[in-house]
Amino acid sequence: LSSDVKLGWTLDHKDQNFMSILKHTEFQPTVSCPLTLTPSETVVTFGDPVSVSCSTSATDVEGMGWEAPFGGTGFEPPPVVTWRVEKLEEWTPSPFCYATLVDGSQCTVSPVITVYKIPDTVSIYPMNQSQMMEKHVHYNKHTRTQYWLQCDSINVAPVQFLTVNWYKNNESIMAMSFNDTTTKTPVNESSILKVNISREENVAEFRCEAELDFGPHGPKLYVVNILSVYTQNYYFLDLSTCNLHKQCQNQCSDATCNCSNKYQPLIGLSLQTLRS
Repeated sequence: LSSDVKLGWTLDHKDQNFMSILKHTEFQPTVSCPLTLTPSETVVTFGDPVSVSCSTSATDVEGMGWEAPFGGTGFEPPPVVTWRVEKLEEWTPSPFCYATLVDGSQCTVSPVITVYKIPDTVSIYPMNQSQMMEKHVHYNKHTRTQYWLQCDSINVAPVQFLTVNWYKNNESIMAMSFNDTTTKTPVNESSILKVNISREENVAEFRCEAELDFGPHGPKLYVVNILSVYTQNYYFLDLSTCNLHKQCQNQCSDATCNCSNKYQPLIGLSLQTLRS
């Protein structure tokens, strides 16, 4: 097989016979195949180089090689053959190393390759306030206003390893994972957080963290965006019972003036994007 073999390759008569053997041979289970992959699992950034070595110490291996759309090798003598791609641009690479034993039997082993991409952007913002803000609610005589914040992770893959973590003033308040194990290409995902902002909070900082965690065989990567919510109390005049054209403060000096103390949180964005 050619070292740069692709899906539409052309084979000579000898290679066609060999491929016919590969297709019609019942491969031995992987547990009994005398091949070792190094590494057996790897995590690669889309577009980066990757290589996996296949080796054997068995004395009954006649030959071995890699079969893959890109980076495949020919049928080579043992003990080592390497699959190598200088720029991996496949989201679901599926190379396998095969061995032909002296008795004519064959077996294969396949590495686990995860191709990833961190989000282009992670954006956090308040959703449409006119639609999403609820009425003032009262908890233990403390006025709170409920809002929805949205965090968007744009162009990230694979989504099955993505977790969106929410923090309020450095305290973890919610984590959202995505269980789609079939989609390997980049997607856009959103997480929505319902928050209560009390009138006593002058500033509340919300942090959205998009985390890619590949476990012990890969890195832990994250992109963070921070939203600061500024709250301020306003006092305004109820003109239905008062015709005064002056701003009403904490108390009205005119008995006919009906002042209302209303809580109105203002949303202020302070964007800080961090990558690791």
